[in-house]
Amino acid sequence: MAHSKPRIIVGLDFGTTFSGFAFAHISDPDQVYTFFDYPKAGGPEKPYCKTLTGSYYKNVGGTWEFRSWGFTARAEHERDIQVARKQRASGPSNGPSQPLVGSYFTKFKLHLASKDLGASSAQGLPLGTVNVLITDYLREMGALILKKLQGHFGEQISKQAIQWCVTVPSIWDNAAKAVMKTCMTSAGLVGGDDGSRHPLIMVLEPEAASLFCHKLMSKEFVLQVGDKILVADIGGGTSDIVVQEVVSVGESGNCRVKEVTPSSGGLCGGTYVDARFMEFLHKTIGPCLQECIDEQPSICSQLIPVWEHMKADFGDTGTVGESTDINLPVKVVRKWEEYDRRMGLPARNSYDELEVSYQEMQSIFDPIVEQNLHLIAQQLEQAGGVKTLVVVGGFAGSPYLMDCIRNRFAGIVPQIISPPNPGSAVCQGAVMLALNPGTVLSRVCKKTYGIEFHPSFDENLDLPKYKYKRKGSSGFKCNKRFRIYVRKGDKVDVDSCISHVFSPSQRGQKTMPIRLFSSDEMDPRYTDGESVRKEAEIVIDLSMDMTLETHRKVKVSLFFGGSLMEIKAEAVNFSGAGLQHLKLPVGVDFCWY
Repeated sequence: MAHSKPRIIVGLDFGTTFSGFAFAHISDPDQVYTFFDYPKAGGPEKPYCKTLTGSYYKNVGGTWEFRSWGFTARAEHERDIQVARKQRASGPSNGPSQPLVGSYFTKFKLHLASKDLGASSAQGLPLGTVNVLITDYLREMGALILKKLQGHFGEQISKQAIQWCVTVPSIWDNAAKAVMKTCMTSAGLVGGDDGSRHPLIMVLEPEAASLFCHKLMSKEFVLQVGDKILVADIGGGTSDIVVQEVVSVGESGNCRVKEVTPSSGGLCGGTYVDARFMEFLHKTIGPCLQECIDEQPSICSQLIPVWEHMKADFGDTGTVGESTDINLPVKVVRKWEEYDRRMGLPARNSYDELEVSYQEMQSIFDPIVEQNLHLIAQQLEQAGGVKTLVVVGGFAGSPYLMDCIRNRFAGIVPQIISPPNPGSAVCQGAVMLALNPGTVLSRVCKKTYGIEFHPSFDENLDLPKYKYKRKGSSGFKCNKRFRIYVRKGDKVDVDSCISHVFSPSQRGQKTMPIRLFSSDEMDPRYTDGESVRKEAEIVIDLSMDMTLETHRKVKVSLFFGGSLMEIKAEAVNFSGAGLQHLKLPVGVDFCWY
């Protein structure tokens, strides 16, 4: 049973602002379903293929408890604030104690783009690290998914029938991807007695979006061998860009592709436009806005939904050049009017509404839009001859962003398109990739990878500080040398294997550490350089056969192209069966690309 095939493929897009999923049964792989029916908590939200990436916690008896997630979390937080405000206004009460307003958290995925991963503070939440926020959210999302699958395919469906495919940004480093795997396991979705028996598949978000677009375009455009397609996945937090070249086209329209340039990206998704909107409000209204927020933190959560509608409509046909009005919360209206009066400033015609001109809206959007245009331009210049530019992701629903992209690249790329429901492209594409694992033939390595070793010291090339001599050795060794397996910019075929042979450096050595490093340099010589990062370390046992001492040979192979890098250590000329099929243990395994 442990090796049986999954019955259902689920593509989970855990996003910065919104998260969603798609699924398909292996008996009908061409039918990929996207889920739209998330709990709305009676709010004004329009049907969408994702729900809010947000969670609400309350402190009960000194312990922080998870209360709700998604749109419901935001609504419950607002209700608690309103109840608490009414009780405070009515004065002391002999009845039940006033409800404690909890903490509402969103955009916590952005913490995984930082270097301080596991210990990253959950914005002051006493319950612990960001990992707890992610794990709790994934647990609730997983429960909803299982319920939906059982309703669609029958109650007999269990977690053990599911193959989970989680999408990750291309700009995430290996540690961030490892944290995501840990959270999926902690949430009970993969591994363990209750989780899926099928290993977690991690998919790069732009690659998932690319396959989705290939399928879509095969119905409207003729894809030919040699065509280059740039896919820009511009979501809430990150912008991820990949350029692929079509290698073959099947009868059903399925394409096999190879990566042309290293995928790239940046922290320039739609949530950064939200941040600039808040900066604009602070600058326009003045310090009294911060006073309001300090006294009533829910002000931000009241303003953001209004802004989200403004952001989605800005640049739409018929609105170009027009200003937009924002209805401000009552507390902000009162504070602003009092502030102007106190400072002797001229009274405004209205404090209830704030008029934002078209030019001001542009000033909010343009810096983030320009970052995306720059990333696309860089990839187009490197790849050359791109036939189609496809824009997906939540921010791709912005008419203004799409107009800017078309205006900038219309003379460079023949076809510029954005599919319907661009926010669902990634989760649907993840399902398609799992069902068609041979789609991507090769990728371009974004870093140089290698293992630390200790060769003979080269007097002409090596620095004196690395020179040392082992006891009983006749010659000098070089410490911390970087044995390169693959270089940054190299084309690496999927499932390729690269091997090197190592030997113990001294007699009587019973163990051999394998330290894996990455670097942004093409040819790092040592493992302690500024651009070098230690990815993982394992120790293998050599004590089974000591006969050949330092002449024992161990072949260490790195397997590239899967969702995780694997290491295999083989005894070449001595008895060492225990070395076979050695893989990085849980907690230090990582994605290679």
